Amino acid sequence: MNNKTKTIFLFGFTILIFAILVNSIWAQNTEPNRNFILYSEYTNIVIEEGESLDLDIKIINTGNKMEEVLLSVIPDEQAKNWETLLKTSAWKGFEVRKVELLTEEPDNSKTLKFHIKVPEEAVSGNYKFTLKGITKDQQIEKTLDIIIGIKEKKEEIEKKEPGNIEMTTKYPTIENPAGKEFKFSLEVKNKTEETLICDLGIQLPKGWNAYCTPQWKDERISSIKIDKNGTETLSLTVVPPIFIEKGEYPITFIVESGENRASIDLKAIVTGTYKLNLRTETGLLNIDTIAGEEKTFTVYLWNEGSAAIENISFFSTKPEDWEVTFKPEKLASLPPIVETQKPEKVEVTVKTPQRTLPGDYMISLTTTGTQDQKKVEIRTTVKTST
Repeated sequence: MNNKTKTIFLFGFTILIFAILVNSIWAQNTEPNRNFILYSEYTNIVIEEGESLDLDIKIINTGNKMEEVLLSVIPDEQAKNWETLLKTSAWKGFEVRKVELLTEEPDNSKTLKFHIKVPEEAVSGNYKFTLKGITKDQQIEKTLDIIIGIKEKKEEIEKKEPGNIEMTTKYPTIENPAGKEFKFSLEVKNKTEETLICDLGIQLPKGWNAYCTPQWKDERISSIKIDKNGTETLSLTVVPPIFIEKGEYPITFIVESGENRASIDLKAIVTGTYKLNLRTETGLLNIDTIAGEEKTFTVYLWNEGSAAIENISFFSTKPEDWEVTFKPEKLASLPPIVETQKPEKVEVTVKTPQRTLPGDYMISLTTTGTQDQKKVEIRTTVKTST
């Protein structure tokens, strides 16, 4: 082999090796990086027997490929008959068995509620629940263990203390949406052989207010006279702050007369309110467009409720062959306007076919979330180009 032939051979061999290396590197760089995580801020929780729990669970796609994740709950043997499920919301949610996760925020994650209802007959102890997530092709599997500790239930209806005053209520726990007052009816019994003047007191969460009246009367009182061996019925009205978050709030009502004292524990459960609003930027419900062209306009969306509305999507009802698109196409969550102080901006684009006849047409724009929905109708006047 002469020198020229050797040079050509070495050059060709070098090109071949280089091509193989480049192809290998390209394959590594283009192969999807796949992964997801199951996460909860709290993994060991203690609750009372007979109570229920809704725990936030996050599923996050940390890779660069869209994933479909199948979900399931695996209880240990002692809790196999408990009521458990993953759902979209603690208040009006539905069961979820699969989520689709895109690669970009905020669409790369979902927050679900892990709901557990503890049976009344459950004994004290620790119970393990395994949350399992597996991709549709079964290539990636993740688990998350949640430990639920059960303790003996406390008596809520009546709380007696040393003395000769007894206080009871039929309804120690009341549930209302945010913005509503809580009204408790309380019976106070004087078990002594003398008339008592009883002072009334209350322990409230920060920012709350309350007042007490005799039953069927409007006078607000801070003390009451109870005859010997007599019983008085009181009406306790508890007023939460205007911008209260949903949750459970403890209240203690106290009656005292000298050394005689009684107290009772109450609970106010605040549920969220949800109210979607949708309007055009101008406030008008009509637009003009040219046949065959696109018309883009702005609508604003906000939540006048007290709790976030989740999983918001946009839909339209339109004439045949028309196109209506939204940007963004969906929102993961819409907090109350009192928190954001500004509405969400959505761009709507309407495209009519070239052959559309001049005239007025109606399109409906609907935004729907897990907790509420809103629809507006837009009159669209189509003109021909000149």
